[in-house]
Amino acid sequence: MKDGKLIALSAVSTALGVIFLVIGAYFQTFDLSALFMSSIAMMLPLSKNSIKGAVFTYFATSLLSFCFALSRFYVPLLYVLFFGIHPIINYIQLNSKKKLWFLYVVKCIWFIGVVFLMYYALTMFVVEIESIKKFIPIILVVAGAVFYVAYDFIMIRFQKMSFNLIKRLGL
Repeated sequence: MKDGKLIALSAVSTALGVIFLVIGAYFQTFDLSALFMSSIAMMLPLSKNSIKGAVFTYFATSLLSFCFALSRFYVPLLYVLFFGIHPIINYIQLNSKKKLWFLYVVKCIWFIGVVFLMYYALTMFVVEIESIKKFIPIILVVAGAVFYVAYDFIMIRFQKMSFNLIKRLGL
């Protein structure tokens, strides 16, 4: 793919990612869905087999979203820590000649770490019941692992579908 088209595609992907993250930062009900949509926007450069374009998109989206989403900084922070880089790692894992099964475990542990950060550092989830507070680490690990398996499955399906759609459209 020509460099000009790749730069334009990366710029469109960056713009979409920043728009979704800003919406997620200013409208609290959309914060997690905005992270999901910005992660899908990262797939545009990857659909043209450009890891370099995806990495530039990741960094540009991260920087711009921190500039525009100051009201709730944790939305861009979660993008930087997990949701922005996850599609790139999925792409590498899916297109590797060797099946990198250990990456599934590493990604799951990484996601659970982000869930712990969301709970302890960002107070994103608040639990008021004292009897449940004792079991929060176990609940976070089990629920985080279950949610991650579903999330990763959905993201891989979206990635494959978006690649097929872009190929069919001839973009």
